[in-house]
Amino acid sequence: MGSCIKLAITGGIGSGKSVVSHIIQIMGVPVYDCDSRAKELMAADKELVKGLARMFGEECYNADGSLNRPFLAARIFTDDDNIKRVNALVHPAVIRDFKEWANNCGCEIVAVESAVLYESGLIDCVDKVLVVWSDKETAVKRTMQRSGMSRDQVLSRMQKQISSDELLLLADYSIYNDSEEPLLQAVESLLNEIRAEY
Repeated sequence: MGSCIKLAITGGIGSGKSVVSHIIQIMGVPVYDCDSRAKELMAADKELVKGLARMFGEECYNADGSLNRPFLAARIFTDDDNIKRVNALVHPAVIRDFKEWANNCGCEIVAVESAVLYESGLIDCVDKVLVVWSDKETAVKRTMQRSGMSRDQVLSRMQKQISSDELLLLADYSIYNDSEEPLLQAVESLLNEIRAEY
């Protein structure tokens, strides 16, 4: 899979992992965003398109070939079994795509941002794991502000994710993101540490 170092960036909802990913990108390390890429692949990856159409019917896609998001969301988020079935299609497509992307980057370090690093199997494709975390209350407030979800909705979403404590036990590195400590310095130190190790 090439000789570049593959760093996974993960963390729970509201932890600020996207902010850390953005800083890492600014510092010259390419970052693969699993969420946004998965949405693109659901419209572009032939195997995935076929699988989704088989699962939910041709209405999954609009006449122009783009994903019919409202239709799909209504099918997926009302049924836990459907979430599992879709993930079983999407996760392997994202992993294939990430491997190809990482191979073609030609960089010393590449990063991948994923909220479901362990659940998706992507953990098997990376060398090191960075967990971004914050205290629960900060994460709840951030998510409510950003998404418009209610407190109960955020807490319900959190319960479905691996906890920060568990993630920290599995991590190689961690950054505490409380919106007060300067992240720039933490990210710079982290990248220097990774380069020094390899």
